[in-house]
Amino acid sequence: MKKNYFRNSIIILVAMLLAFPLQSGQARAADSIPEYMYMPFDIMNHWAFDELDNFVNADLLRGYVDEYGDVYVKPNQSISRAEFVSILVRALGLTSDQAGTSFSDVQKGKWHYEPIRIASSLGIVSGTSESTFGPNQPVKRGEIAALIIRAFSSSVQFTGETKSFTDVPDYYATPSIMKASQVGIVHGATATTFKPFANATRAEAVVMLQRALDLQSSDLPEDGTLTKVIADWTANNAKAINDNAFDQLEVMDKQYATGYHLAYSASANAELMEIVSEGATFTSKIISEQKLTVQHKTDRFAMIESKGGIMQITTKLHGSEVDAKQSMDGHYLLKKMPDNSWKIYMYAMTEQQ
Repeated sequence: MKKNYFRNSIIILVAMLLAFPLQSGQARAADSIPEYMYMPFDIMNHWAFDELDNFVNADLLRGYVDEYGDVYVKPNQSISRAEFVSILVRALGLTSDQAGTSFSDVQKGKWHYEPIRIASSLGIVSGTSESTFGPNQPVKRGEIAALIIRAFSSSVQFTGETKSFTDVPDYYATPSIMKASQVGIVHGATATTFKPFANATRAEAVVMLQRALDLQSSDLPEDGTLTKVIADWTANNAKAINDNAFDQLEVMDKQYATGYHLAYSASANAELMEIVSEGATFTSKIISEQKLTVQHKTDRFAMIESKGGIMQITTKLHGSEVDAKQSMDGHYLLKKMPDNSWKIYMYAMTEQQ
């Protein structure tokens, strides 16, 4: 889903900044993950853009920052075993209090120690030998299929016709590759080959994981649970604006938002506080209530459509007054958090004709 760089239909106050330019310096967000980290330069025209962008927005995939401050995901670069296991554990929100397998090359304190401990304790991953894990070794395409099948065995129904690949020998990952092909998690490198021993790229790994996540249906949330997050967030933000309780916006964003949506909201809040400091006042009014419809949901992710809502924001500053009406039509993307709550990680406003 393409980003729409607009806070959302509630805080259209950012749009008001166009009417009342700031007198002071440029605002900066105070969030821990800067907004620019969600805007990698090297995925825009990539074949896996949708999946990569979604993983970045949801804090499942992090980019690399170069010496100039530009962010790159490096989608065509090989992904290591440690990197893939870390993304897998993060995407599924896996936890475990078990010790896991002790690997001589996975030391406590390393960034990959916890995800490898969790995955090994759950029987999802094993080592390259009895005592080593090979965290820096590139993960193979066949390995990824095996890891995904183990991780999703209880939440995805693997039914359908298997695909025949001419280059998959009889080895440990063969049943997993066949099983993954049944439900479209793997499509093959070509019409007849899979290349099981080829190093998987970061893009390939993300796409296979995204396909598996899209199939999870063992613990689906109620529609009301999902729409309530958006309705409550909308109502509480409007109340904070009308009460001039702008310090509550950051608190509520942390309660209802995560990922890109949290970072962008923090940036918008910083700009808002600058114009408030210059004496601006705001009032918000719902002209038409939004209708929220769950378009897609899985165990851990959901897409909600908003239609029909219209909000009016009145801004007063330096004796001038501006009324702006904004459609609230768009799509919200939500994900399930470790504490089982649901938060908004992306909002894309529908482009008006």
